[in-house]
Amino acid sequence: MAQTTGRFRKEFESLVLGTPEFSGENFQLTSDEQYHEVLQHISDHKYLTNERIPYEISMRDAVYSWYENVYEPISRAIDQEGLAGAFPGHSRAELYLWVCRHWHYLKEESRREVGAAEAVCSFGSQFAHRSFSRFMYRLKTFTAA
Repeated sequence: MAQTTGRFRKEFESLVLGTPEFSGENFQLTSDEQYHEVLQHISDHKYLTNERIPYEISMRDAVYSWYENVYEPISRAIDQEGLAGAFPGHSRAELYLWVCRHWHYLKEESRREVGAAEAVCSFGSQFAHRSFSRFMYRLKTFTAA
């Protein structure tokens, strides 16, 4: 996996450096744009969190909250559904971004709440590298409905 050293990666790394949530987490993306997208996720999460509480959280607190309430649940669903095996050579962080994009699309299309596991299975059924993997995810999506 090629590594990028762009501005957004450096910004991301400076933000999470020393953050306990990321110790041991191999958070690798292949493009600076992907790091920018993750930073936007964190920023959006901070904004939405601040809308619900009577004080403003720091960016450091937003990273913690995003990791615990957004990234980790989606990451768990990716692991539980075995999605990494259907996308060899891609990091969990890349899968997180792809699933998030797909999840947003599913919610817009269906105009209903869609769970993380459903989004992961749907993503796998449409985009897994091997046809057998796509079939297995379609089967999971069908039996979950």
